[in-house]
Amino acid sequence: MAGELAGAGGSPEVRASHADRDRIVDVLRVAAGDGMLTMEELDERLEAALSARTLGELAVLTADLPEVVGRPGAEVQDVVRIEQEGSTTRRGRAGSCRSVLRSVRRGAR
Repeated sequence: MAGELAGAGGSPEVRASHADRDRIVDVLRVAAGDGMLTMEELDERLEAALSARTLGELAVLTADLPEVVGRPGAEVQDVVRIEQEGSTTRRGRAGSCRSVLRSVRRGAR
């Protein structure tokens, strides 16, 4: 992960962009979700990532984390959105309930 930042922008002294910081924040959140960081470590690293000025400062924050293929930034292939159009409730002998849902499938970008 550290090599990715240095390779993308060159020298570790190069100023970090908002996109660079956002990528590191995503990596840290995934690592915490996978149990590689405690909540305290996540908080410390997030604070450092958001205040980092250079790519070198960002690279240090992920140097001890394994590189994960396909995360984050993986392209979304299909998006399924479910919209609720309305619903009706009818109580009979069995106490049934009916909702009208429509599923819209969106193609890949």
